[in-house]
Amino acid sequence: MFRINRLRLEIQPNESQPSNEKYGFDISFKSGLNIIAGQNSKGKSTIGSSIYYALGMEELLGAKNEAALGKALKTEFDIMDTKTNELVPHRILYSKVFIEISNERGELATIRRYINSNEKDSNQNDVNTKKAVVYFSSYDDISPEVKSQPLFLRNNNNNSDNYGFYHWLAEFIGFELPEVLNSSAKEGKSVLYLQTIFTAIFIEQTKGWSDFLATIPYFGIPKNKEKVIEFLLNLNELNISSERDRLEKEENRIQSNWDRITAKLEVLTSEYGGRLSSLPENLTADEGNLKLTSLFLKDDTAENSEKSIRALREKYTADLDALRNIPVKKVGDNKDYIRTRLETLYKDQSLFMKRFEEFDLALSLQKSQHDTIQKHLSNINKELASQKGIQNVIDESLLITDVYDKCPTCKQTVSDDLLLEEGVTIEKLSLTQNITYLTGQQRIIKNSITSLNSVIDEKDVMRKYYLRKQRELEEEIKIILQELITDDRDYSDTDTLVRVRLEKKLNELSAIDDRFSHYISLLKEIAVAYKNLLNQKSNLEGSSAVDNRKLNELETMFKSDYLFPFKYSSNKPYNIYIQKNQPFKYYPVFKYSESDDLPQSIKTNSSASDFIRTIWAYSLSLLNKGSNHPGIVLFDEPGQHSVSSESLKVLFEKSAAVKAKQIIIFTSIQKVLIKDGDKDTDTLDLDSLLSNLQVNTDYHIYRLPEIGKSINLLQS
Repeated sequence: MFRINRLRLEIQPNESQPSNEKYGFDISFKSGLNIIAGQNSKGKSTIGSSIYYALGMEELLGAKNEAALGKALKTEFDIMDTKTNELVPHRILYSKVFIEISNERGELATIRRYINSNEKDSNQNDVNTKKAVVYFSSYDDISPEVKSQPLFLRNNNNNSDNYGFYHWLAEFIGFELPEVLNSSAKEGKSVLYLQTIFTAIFIEQTKGWSDFLATIPYFGIPKNKEKVIEFLLNLNELNISSERDRLEKEENRIQSNWDRITAKLEVLTSEYGGRLSSLPENLTADEGNLKLTSLFLKDDTAENSEKSIRALREKYTADLDALRNIPVKKVGDNKDYIRTRLETLYKDQSLFMKRFEEFDLALSLQKSQHDTIQKHLSNINKELASQKGIQNVIDESLLITDVYDKCPTCKQTVSDDLLLEEGVTIEKLSLTQNITYLTGQQRIIKNSITSLNSVIDEKDVMRKYYLRKQRELEEEIKIILQELITDDRDYSDTDTLVRVRLEKKLNELSAIDDRFSHYISLLKEIAVAYKNLLNQKSNLEGSSAVDNRKLNELETMFKSDYLFPFKYSSNKPYNIYIQKNQPFKYYPVFKYSESDDLPQSIKTNSSASDFIRTIWAYSLSLLNKGSNHPGIVLFDEPGQHSVSSESLKVLFEKSAAVKAKQIIIFTSIQKVLIKDGDKDTDTLDLDSLLSNLQVNTDYHIYRLPEIGKSINLLQS
């Protein structure tokens, strides 16, 4: 665990006259409940974002480095002029933030990070915001003699390298981060990044209340929300789920290999006009099924006959042996066969060319269709890019004004819609509607092109078979025509051609058989690998009894200690459970009974205000029950979506009861919570909410000034 002890912002203004005066804020934090209170626009968000930034968690605010911070921390801040009571802007020369933290081992460290160092690279990026310096002391004890260490952020391996900031922070907190699958990492795995874990403990105002772990960065980690909860609660399932993820990735690889080899078999089959028999339709773990797989090819010596490769080789070998045992015939002896054969060939060629022309015409039409669709896609891409460009530079509201209905010279009303002049109106789509429509069209056309490409590729392979067959027919007809005018005493080329063709077919069949056998051998290896994988999956244990006990304890605390005391009313206690399986694994769900196989999202089964209460309860339950929890929770403006003051009062009191850990709440001092028309029916009054608690005993509070903002002249 760790705790924030102090947050200090230092800003050096860019004044015309040099000055040693610094501006910012300096806030101390204690264990237990800490409250940062002030009216809206007084700088609560500035303080909150400074904590995020100092701990390297600004990605949870939606951007990287200083881009996540407001201008008051980077470029310009306002100071109240005591004489005029007006805000006076000041430009920033440089700004930096310090955060002092401590851990359970009694170690102190102060992190310094520049927000604006006024040092730019050639791309005008600040050269110092991607690193932090850690001083191994309190802020007050920082001196040249204190040990310090520079650490890098926003670079590869900053969660695992010894000089990576997150690696250091994890060790300081006391975390041994587990290794998980990561599709974005070169090795295919990484540690569970610290930023993903902090999503469960830092809940920011803008997006954080929309869902559980709403601001979690993906980082290529599958099921990252589940893994965060498994880590916080120290569940055995974390190791099991990581292994399961590895096996799922391996299964996808095996499936991909199966699909690749079966596709090659299909190409081989099409290339020779054959037919596959008994090939399993899906990936199989039984290699015995592949022993029955055969490739059938047409027997050119027998009309409309198909035989397996082995049967054809045996037949052609026997035919060739028979021909070798008899002498080559003379032309005169072979004339009757030649004439009959020529007549058969002409008939075969006529039928073949008809089929070939039909096939070629269909293929040409499909290629033409492909070109047309491709041009259409190109036009849609251009239009979509244009629409997005317009959306980026033109406010949507400008497009619905009548400014374009006026002549820029004479100011008379004109119309670019001829139908409108005739009293016909057609609804015009907005930019967003146009982009949505074009994106849908783009997706449909891309799918059509992908399917068409697959068909065309397959037919291009089949066309090779047609061309080869055409050449064989033409070659034999040419030889026979030549032989009809040859001396009868010469040896028959037709007879020789039959022998040569048989030899060629046997060689070709041998090559086809080698390719076929090689592919089947590869599929058998894949089947064995799949069988081993299935065995590994079956050996995986489910959630252990210890895990179930932890989840049951979490559920009890979630409902009994927090959710229903917070005045949750959308559902009854017996309909709310912590889900132990997919979907919504480890999160609160609505079920009609514990054994219900169809859990429903608690978000969709709760009012907006009740879902806020759910996030309060879940976050505090994790804080108390998570043995791997960092020991701190930050709530930014928890009074969202018309949550009642009664509920907020309980939140403060429950948070104050957590003495050994740290809760930081950013809150308004006064604001309307619930309205009924023009009447305010419930308001937030912070002093009233804290009326049952003792300051400095039950909570610690930092009040923002009523006049001015959070950034002021620093006293030291």
